[in-house]
Amino acid sequence: MTGETFANLLVPNLQPLRRLVHTRLRTSDHADDVLQQTLLLAFARRDQLRVQSKFKSWLWSIAFNEIRAFHRSARPHVSLDEFPHFEPPDDASGPLASYERTERAERLHASIATLAERDRTAIRLVDLGGMSMAEAAGQLAVSKAAVKSTHYRARQRLSHALRGVV
Repeated sequence: MTGETFANLLVPNLQPLRRLVHTRLRTSDHADDVLQQTLLLAFARRDQLRVQSKFKSWLWSIAFNEIRAFHRSARPHVSLDEFPHFEPPDDASGPLASYERTERAERLHASIATLAERDRTAIRLVDLGGMSMAEAAGQLAVSKAAVKSTHYRARQRLSHALRGVV
């Protein structure tokens, strides 16, 4: 779109656009700045307009976005640097986190209960009990390789059981 075409499309829409911006902002200084920014953006992006019959709605969308941007920038804010001893609360101790931990534990116990005794023992000794493979082998009176194999297969079965529990 050429600059001349843009100007021709803008002329009938300029006054309504000006009223819109002035009523939304209620301060003529800020409204003029936002209006100017809207027109600059519209002119710079005039090639993005695909259908000239949609010019008014396209222009108003840009104006609304600029008004929102102005309101966002005008919001009061306080930097956390002004409060050097401020510590946000720990979200890990909240009710949602507590519920999720409880739910996760219940799912895990329900899934472990579906496993064979041999698999449950391998998982309890190595994963939950913190034993090494050698210690678990001594506890079960089997070879270290047998514990590794049993533990690996037990974890595979547990993984499938956890996926089945929703």
